[in-house]
Amino acid sequence: MNKARDIVLAIIFTAFIFSMLLMFVLLPKSEVSYNEKRNLQKPPVLSISSIFDGSFEGDTDKYLTDHFPFRDTFVAISSYFDLYTGRNGVNGVYKGKDGYLINTPVSDKYFTANIMAIEDFAKQTRADTVLMIVPTAGSILEDKLPKNHMEYPDNSLIDKAYSEAEEYGIKTVDIRDKFKGETEQVYYKTDHHWTSYGAYTAYKELVQNPYQISDFDVKSYGGFYGTTYSKSALWHEKSDNIEIFDYPKSADVKICDGTDEKNCSDIFFFEHLKSLDKYPVFLDGNHAYTRIVNNDVENGKILIVKDSYANSLAPFLIRHYNTLDMVDLRYYTDIVSELDKKENYDKIIFIYGLSTMAETTDINMLY
Repeated sequence: MNKARDIVLAIIFTAFIFSMLLMFVLLPKSEVSYNEKRNLQKPPVLSISSIFDGSFEGDTDKYLTDHFPFRDTFVAISSYFDLYTGRNGVNGVYKGKDGYLINTPVSDKYFTANIMAIEDFAKQTRADTVLMIVPTAGSILEDKLPKNHMEYPDNSLIDKAYSEAEEYGIKTVDIRDKFKGETEQVYYKTDHHWTSYGAYTAYKELVQNPYQISDFDVKSYGGFYGTTYSKSALWHEKSDNIEIFDYPKSADVKICDGTDEKNCSDIFFFEHLKSLDKYPVFLDGNHAYTRIVNNDVENGKILIVKDSYANSLAPFLIRHYNTLDMVDLRYYTDIVSELDKKENYDKIIFIYGLSTMAETTDINMLY
């Protein structure tokens, strides 16, 4: 009896392996993963050098992993299995209430060093310096978190950073209470960024005499799945909407990446709404240097040192300044203090999500 059972199991196992191999060979291969928003590994190139440097073996392993039959289905099953067996957050993302996917808390590995770098920079510039740290969704949306979750360090980190920054004459902009008091959605449900309304809420804290919500023509576009969704592998959740608030039609945009430069007449790049990653609809995503000029405003030149949160904030701020420069230190290789001396900015605003502030090492490249 046991022998017959073993034979049946062996036949089933062999048939499964053979069928998976056959499907791997015969099924068409995709070039991109729509759920993960990335290009999949191309077939490995066999050469003498690739064999000896180990790249052929590594690329083969990645190719087999990326193109395993029904890979997305198996990955999703694994994530939902973790979720329903009490391991919510094992992939670095909590499945919260009301459709929210929320990143688990970050470490504070580089947070103190980055705040010190900003303070040292503030001592060198004549321009007014402003610091805005965007709290993580988990620290604001406490009512959306699962019952069992790790504590978020946002409040203690931001309180300490703002207290020290103010001693150096840096103006701090604290948006936590405003975000907690909002009834509108200020964070995407499938992404770590603030929504356009969240950016608008922050904008009102940054400028005097802000425009009211009724002053904007707002258009909404559906089908947005953000980076938190991709990371979670919880691929049966509903999508978000991206909202676009209008901007001064006379604004000119220059985007630079190293020696590459392009000039545009639009702050929004609507072609990205048709792509896998829709967030680059704001300013074409992250670039080393971006300049926006509003010809309807005569004065005011500011520099924003930022991560991707500022991309959706810029269309609000440009209504108040003639020139808005933005640098992303993940890609900008020149010295920011030299740029400051050259351009003679009226104000320099640091806008970072807390997760970036805690984990990046690029802020030390200010001077």
